[in-house]
Amino acid sequence: MSMEVRRAHPNDLPAIEALNRRARRVLPRLWWWDEYLTDDLFIVIEHEGLIVGALFAWPDEAPVAWVRLATLDDALDVDEWLNLALPAVLDGLRRREVRELAWMDYEGWAGPYLRVRGCKRLTEVVTLVKFDRALPGAQATDACLRPASDADIHAILTIDRAAFTPHWWHSGATLRRRAATSSHFVVAERAGEVVGYAEGEWHFPTAHFNRIAVHPAHQGHRIGALLLRDVLLAFWQRGADEVTLNTQTDNLYSQRLYRRFGFKPTGDHTTVWKLQLA
Repeated sequence: MSMEVRRAHPNDLPAIEALNRRARRVLPRLWWWDEYLTDDLFIVIEHEGLIVGALFAWPDEAPVAWVRLATLDDALDVDEWLNLALPAVLDGLRRREVRELAWMDYEGWAGPYLRVRGCKRLTEVVTLVKFDRALPGAQATDACLRPASDADIHAILTIDRAAFTPHWWHSGATLRRRAATSSHFVVAERAGEVVGYAEGEWHFPTAHFNRIAVHPAHQGHRIGALLLRDVLLAFWQRGADEVTLNTQTDNLYSQRLYRRFGFKPTGDHTTVWKLQLA
């Protein structure tokens, strides 16, 4: 087949959305990729006037870029799609001095093709769920909670960079969007200093934790448990009867906290791949 590889433009949005609806090999829409249709990192593949593939990665002010959109027509071979789209995306990332590309391989369809292109396994992400409303006993802590505000973004950025590797950093713009759109976004303070935060979204009758983090210098003071309890109570007050979250299999500290609160594995797991660019 004769294929045209080009940068996306805003008029492509309906065709890309239609491809996402019909494609079996597609990433869940967890990112606002439609706002980046003029960026040189957004590549589409066209055949006879029809968009049959798209690939977009975004670094979000970090040295690591995540694949945010990956979709291809069922008739298109994955190898062919990657051979056409991936080099253009990688060239754009290198121009921006991005050091690594990360790919959350939902349903595992991309993994075999990524491995032969030099990608390495970074981690496994597992989903945990809580159905009941039981909570462990509250433990004393000198931290207090309050709703997050725009003035907290700098402190939250500092927490992210201290608590996580660059793969999981958010930009200030992303955190402001989270603060504006999350159902519940709360920060923890000790002695007037923001030292932790948690946020999540409620979609009746379920809710999902997006992020919970405590600065390493303040871990061990039961702040994570305080944040987790607060968000759970907020979800239940809204009527959620199922609460989910994702965590990495190598994040044993967080897993112990979640188990203590009654979260259990759903059996769903996703491999995260990484590709070194520099």
